[in-house]
Amino acid sequence: MSVLDDAIHELQTHALALSTITIKGAPSYPTEDAAVLPLAIAHVADGTGQADEATTCRMLVNLKVDFHVSRVSMKSAYTQINLIIPEFLERLAGDPTLDGDVDTIVFPVSFAVSATQWNTIATQMVSFTIPVKYRESPITS
Repeated sequence: MSVLDDAIHELQTHALALSTITIKGAPSYPTEDAAVLPLAIAHVADGTGQADEATTCRMLVNLKVDFHVSRVSMKSAYTQINLIIPEFLERLAGDPTLDGDVDTIVFPVSFAVSATQWNTIATQMVSFTIPVKYRESPITS
């Protein structure tokens, strides 16, 4: 696996390990069944990269972890979101290198809550943006 794949896997592991609420991993294929909620999916959002004197490739990548919860009851949705936010941030603070997959998480980690859809399912989402920094050796010809 690549460094990014390993870091995404570690973020997903943290998301699924929450003890205050049971989170499922997003299914491999979109579904219209709300029984998959609450779910989490980790992915790359964007980033930057640069070469340092042809000896190091330095990257700053924004990884995302999106938690989707049911919007059938807004009270229930926000109760779940209010449990997810502090615990997930505490888990990130306790593993700033994502099990050694990145040099460091570049705190602060930001998050936003919004109404959205996962496939055709109306959800309330809390989306974390986790900036990570890591270095690699450049590939030379």
